Amino acid sequence: MSEIWPLLAAFVTALLLGWVMRRAAIIDRPNQRSNHEKPTPRGGGIGILAGFFIALALMPEQAPASGAMLAGLALCGGIAGVTGLLDDLFTLPEALKFIILAAISLALAAMAGPVRELVVSLPWIVGLAGTGLWVFTCSNAVNFMDGSDGLIAACLIPACLVLGLAGGDDVAMASLALAAALAGFAVWNVPLIRARGTLFAGDAGALGASVLFAGLALRWAALGPSGTVWLAPLLILPLLGDVLLTMAARAKAGRRLFAPHRAHAYQLLIRTGLSHRRVAAIWAGLSLACGALVLIGAAGPAGLKIGVFVIGIAGFTVFHRIVRRRAAAAGEDVTQ
Repeated sequence: MSEIWPLLAAFVTALLLGWVMRRAAIIDRPNQRSNHEKPTPRGGGIGILAGFFIALALMPEQAPASGAMLAGLALCGGIAGVTGLLDDLFTLPEALKFIILAAISLALAAMAGPVRELVVSLPWIVGLAGTGLWVFTCSNAVNFMDGSDGLIAACLIPACLVLGLAGGDDVAMASLALAAALAGFAVWNVPLIRARGTLFAGDAGALGASVLFAGLALRWAALGPSGTVWLAPLLILPLLGDVLLTMAARAKAGRRLFAPHRAHAYQLLIRTGLSHRRVAAIWAGLSLACGALVLIGAAGPAGLKIGVFVIGIAGFTVFHRIVRRRAAAAGEDVTQ
């Protein structure tokens, strides 16, 4: 029963701070790549981070190593969240954000443990760089995808719940706390009762929550059974896959990779007439399917883990190509 209170505190904190942020003056105004037409409050990520931090403070005492790791994770997530909040308020230079996120990614990789065992053993410095790249890619992918109501919650909540089932004690409880905080934010962001959500996470939430999740998944990959590293990307494949496959398609078409665009699969679905509610439901279904693959892989040997990874990648690639072909058939420019 004592483990329920931190989760409840995370949910209520995110819910209440979401209510506050809806009345604050931090507004997301539509631009050329927006999926909304009306100015919408943002900053709901402040509630996500606060809820997670409060849950950590209320959790039963951890072993020294676990406590230090979670404290370091919270610090990295907090710095990422503050960076995102400042960007929401003042629009930080891209170079400065890159440097801060790169430093956070490398620090978190060192604290959680660089992944060095893939098909072959990697030198420590290569493992550190690759692991830092995982954190950096996750943070940017989630930030890119914070453009449709309910999308982040639809992907990160199932991912955190699966990590709560598959991870070790410290990873499991912290993952459930993050899921609870995301659920509190989702009350305002997911278009269930209303046709549209009434609060965005903003960069504060997208960067903060993604760094927290990436660190927890990394901790699981570093300490889990052999082959666990192949399962971590599957947890948020619907987000990572959409970003990476879209970038590949734009590169093939000769587009500037980092120019503003509306070519992600979720954006193409919205452009062809699907509601934000339906898109969020589709991504939730994809996330649950990926979670099922993760749980299957976690129960077997390393070979099975690689197998479900390949199945997940292949399945999402097919889905992504179908979306793009249908959008192109409907007359949409699928690279811009």
